[in-house]
Amino acid sequence: MKRIDEIKTVVVVSLILLVVSMAAISVDAHIPGAKPLPEYELAPISIYDGDTLLEMSIEDVGDYHGAICGCGACAFRASQLGISEIWGEEIPARDDIQIISRLATLGSKDCFRYITGTGAGIETKTEGEYKIILPDGTEVMDMSQSNLKKIAKDNTCDNFRFDICRKSTGDCYEVAVKEEVFPEGYFELRKKVKFSVPAEATAAEKKTFKSNWADTRDKFLLQTDQELFVGVKKPASAPAPKEPGFEAVFAIAGILAVAYMVLRRNG
Repeated sequence: MKRIDEIKTVVVVSLILLVVSMAAISVDAHIPGAKPLPEYELAPISIYDGDTLLEMSIEDVGDYHGAICGCGACAFRASQLGISEIWGEEIPARDDIQIISRLATLGSKDCFRYITGTGAGIETKTEGEYKIILPDGTEVMDMSQSNLKKIAKDNTCDNFRFDICRKSTGDCYEVAVKEEVFPEGYFELRKKVKFSVPAEATAAEKKTFKSNWADTRDKFLLQTDQELFVGVKKPASAPAPKEPGFEAVFAIAGILAVAYMVLRRNG
């Protein structure tokens, strides 16, 4: 009986530690108390996993990560854009996708791993490739939560760049987020709020960052590719209707003349 009680105690303690660790991940990745998600509509990403067609939504990515966050939404939109630019109307095979990210955050990592099938707990027949290579050229081999958090402390807009590549051809498309997507002073305030660098943030600064963080997340859910990313051209608009010129005037005059002659002949 005593042995059973000991086992129960161990199980309970283990469950408590698991819940605490998961809560720590959630708090680290997201901002507690941020405003709810807006109403949005994003098309899924379609890929082939072997002979199986997969339709991966932003909600799928959010479920895998634990929530839809700014970095995850950014990574999803970047993947959408890069795939459309490289494959066009064609649906890519998962094992033909390579993603090279400059951003070392948990949200972007989970999104890219979900798409490439390289993440833990993903049932997949095939795998693409996912790497983190920082702007200075350093490849991040340790993708643990603690290491990514340490690296992400110094994030700037320059980290929000992603190469979406087709392995079979070597073609790549770089997706880069525009600086104006982030509010002025966003990264300095982020460092102060999340890492107490160079000093602990005030209550007012925390409130400001919470609002800025949610607004930035929402941009990745609501804005167009042209608004979010560098160098994206606006869709070609239909040509304006041409005003009638002399050719049209002569054509109409000719039709009227023929009609007049017919009427006179029949009159």
